[in-house]
Amino acid sequence: MRITGSDGLAIEFETVGRGHPLVLLHGFFGDRTTWHSAGYVDTLTDHFRLVLIDARGHGESEAPHDSDGYAISRQVDDVLAVLDALEIEQAAVWGASMGGIIGFHLLASHPERLTTLVAGGSHAVPITIGTAEAEAEAAVFRTQGTAPFIETLERQGPLPLPTWMRTVIQAADPNALAAWTIALDNRRQRPGRAGFLRRCAAPARMRSRPPTSRDAGDRRPDTRRQMRRDQASAGRGTSR
Repeated sequence: MRITGSDGLAIEFETVGRGHPLVLLHGFFGDRTTWHSAGYVDTLTDHFRLVLIDARGHGESEAPHDSDGYAISRQVDDVLAVLDALEIEQAAVWGASMGGIIGFHLLASHPERLTTLVAGGSHAVPITIGTAEAEAEAAVFRTQGTAPFIETLERQGPLPLPTWMRTVIQAADPNALAAWTIALDNRRQRPGRAGFLRRCAAPARMRSRPPTSRDAGDRRPDTRRQMRRDQASAGRGTSR
């Protein structure tokens, strides 16, 4: 199914199951299919009405190549537009990594729409890496695609990247991911939001990382630094 967001962008989503609504928001390298491939949909579908959304720039949703198109407020509006289209007044939200960041901002701005927030591998306040570092990462996306990130993820894990995850990352739009990278670094916390979790009625549960960091892509700072070290080493190797 598809809806048009508040800024005219097409957002793809699907629903499956019956029960209390549960919105599943994937991570940076993923799309809504990763919840299927990792087994979560089969496990949850008997207990929840699942709403799986392709974030803008991912999966079958439209993918602008400018960072303004990925402002966190637009991400929140996309989720609200899907809920409104489905006539869902309140829902639980489970966000992995990037999806958890969207969930936190949804909770901060529209707590009345959430019954629960589960955020895995996410943080409620910005962790700024610096403009130069973000631009360097974006440049890798634009010039080399996602291959360097796949290599880094595989080096970090004890097991090879699952075939389904590799396929999703390879299919991602690198220019959209570059724009997303800049937008995430430009994210700023609004005044008065520092204690928003304490002020919201909906309970929030946080994990230090997703159930498996590869379910929807890993955007931790150490992953980004390792990727750049790998690129630097590769450059020195070819210059010899």
